[in-house]
Amino acid sequence: MDRSKNIENKLIQKNLTENFLKLMPTFYEMESSFLTGVYKRYGDLEGGNIVIYFARDCHLEILRKREKDLNFNLSLENFWDNHKNVFQSRKKIILVSQKTGLPKETTRRKILSLIKKKHLKKGDKNKLFWEPETDQKESYIKIIDEEIVSLSKFIFEQTKLLSLSLPISKIEKEIKNNYSFYWYHFLNVQLEYIKFWQDKLKDLEMLLIGVQVLILTLNSLKRKFSNFTAMMDNQKNLVNFSDLNGDISATSISDITGIPRATCIRKLEKFVKMKVLEKNNKSKRYSLVLDQTTFNPMLQPEWMKHKISILSNFSFIVIKGLVK
Repeated sequence: MDRSKNIENKLIQKNLTENFLKLMPTFYEMESSFLTGVYKRYGDLEGGNIVIYFARDCHLEILRKREKDLNFNLSLENFWDNHKNVFQSRKKIILVSQKTGLPKETTRRKILSLIKKKHLKKGDKNKLFWEPETDQKESYIKIIDEEIVSLSKFIFEQTKLLSLSLPISKIEKEIKNNYSFYWYHFLNVQLEYIKFWQDKLKDLEMLLIGVQVLILTLNSLKRKFSNFTAMMDNQKNLVNFSDLNGDISATSISDITGIPRATCIRKLEKFVKMKVLEKNNKSKRYSLVLDQTTFNPMLQPEWMKHKISILSNFSFIVIKGLVK
């Protein structure tokens, strides 16, 4: 029996659960790349999240072209023509607020700023829509190419553990050839993921900062524990996590993300007050508090399960497309 033809969602979910510590560093590296790109393009993550919502719906409208033409070209190469020739439905501020998790007044203010900076456009009857400027085409394609590489790596790591023979080049090619299909689903995952943390932290810069800590933490943990369950069952050993070199400085986070160092320090200290992170007063470096998983939103088992569910649904769509 050809294993590649019998991929089911529950198998993807089982793989993510059993290999959580092996796969999550790659996921968080993908998130770091994506969120850092959003931050640098739009100047803040709240405004960037609004653009993500508009972009997702633009890809959905492009995808709907397949309803009338099964051969409609959804590729990255054709995207620039596609996005200029679709009708983007009118969106009220209250709807954007609900979908992003941002307060209504914040949403209104961010939208005005995005229009001023030409990241969003206002058409007839105050209709808002997303349409990247023509002079941004080269930089847009470059950014998306980089994001496809990091997404493909995450999918590739999963397929290896599923014993599927799928070169990373094939994954990248498939995503580029059916770009709007995969990117609609990818941005859907991002919206759900970011909205969760907006609700928990009320500050998306803290999310991007926290992701940097998680990358180091999980890379260190996977050298000591075989899987996520083993880690959670051995919490008494996690108190000595400082021995695993899973800490990071505010300077390093600033260099990676582009967030000013002073802002990084302020938000890291907020994490310390929340007992999510702890600070080594001698080295001035920060690490995740691992013996407080019940209260630490980054390690709560229920959220971990929810995240695995989100990722398994998305990964199933991509992998199914690859082995069809």
